[in-house]
Amino acid sequence: MKFVFKAISLIETEQQIIQWKLQNELSEPKKWAPERTNLKWTGTVADFVELVNGTIETKRLNDGDVDLIDAIEQLCIIFSFEVKDCYDTFRAIRRRVGSRTLFLDEMIEKLNQRMDNMDNGIFKKKKIRGKDK
Repeated sequence: MKFVFKAISLIETEQQIIQWKLQNELSEPKKWAPERTNLKWTGTVADFVELVNGTIETKRLNDGDVDLIDAIEQLCIIFSFEVKDCYDTFRAIRRRVGSRTLFLDEMIEKLNQRMDNMDNGIFKKKKIRGKDK
């Protein structure tokens, strides 16, 4: 009879553990999944891969603790874009002669040009939330 009580006690304990696990699984925060937006990447695959690699290398995503494929996949969803082989694209970027960071170089040039124009009183109209400024 003593063993029956121990067996019942063990079963009750296991039931409590299972209930606790089920409650914690249901209350765990869901992993964030990016949603599609109306933003569309209109650059090349190489531009996109260059930007994502640069962002990871400068530790701007998760302090650099992010897998390249995860970053590419999530950003592709956000920007409604597809990258079939980011590693092959990056190898092609590395084989460039002269500057290997063409897109980042262009970004630097264009942003500096815009700031210089603004400093000189030249403003281009930019769309703000669907309205012309």
